[in-house]
Amino acid sequence: MKILIIEDDKIFSNAMVDFFEFNQHDTIVVHDGIKAVEKIDNTIFDLYIIDIHLPSMNGLDIVKYIRSIDLDTPILVMSGSHELEDIQKAYNYGCNEYLKKPFFFEELELRINKIVKKPKDKQIKFTTDFYHNLKENNFYHKNELIDLRYKEKRFCYLLIKNIGKVVKSSSIYDYVWENEIKDVYPLRQLVAELRKKLPVNIIITRPKEGYLIAVRD
Repeated sequence: MKILIIEDDKIFSNAMVDFFEFNQHDTIVVHDGIKAVEKIDNTIFDLYIIDIHLPSMNGLDIVKYIRSIDLDTPILVMSGSHELEDIQKAYNYGCNEYLKKPFFFEELELRINKIVKKPKDKQIKFTTDFYHNLKENNFYHKNELIDLRYKEKRFCYLLIKNIGKVVKSSSIYDYVWENEIKDVYPLRQLVAELRKKLPVNIIITRPKEGYLIAVRD
């Protein structure tokens, strides 16, 4: 399991890394909120563990950001705060568990086992010879890599992570075009070009809503 820990207490975060690596988990630690978002944008994780009070960006805002692009990956929020408002916001923004500090690592493990689903097959098959490798974020056809541009890959990653669910166009704009400022984003053009590259049309348009990818029987 690949875990991202977002925690500014270096001693505590290092102790968590030791615990998880002892249990054979691949663990990355980030001590700053903005840097955490950069990691989230460029790496697929199986679990997020997030402290609320962080430099440069509040942990609750990170939870909110993750849920704008990823509806499924489990999030555990931890904090020394016992304020009911923080707990309510954490759950309202989409966290799966809230753990108050201090805690035993055995308790952390129990909470994680409760929210983490069994690992899914890393390959999502659309036909017998056309599939997506989730770990790599790449499509293959007849075992040949389908070459996609950066924005096309970000678009596909967002839809694959939310497979079977409609992703709003506004969320796609924010994620795919990041901080670019344009009067009109060429989303339709991107989808049209992407459909030409894929051997099967797996991208479904929902007018006035957004797009989704679905595995068809």
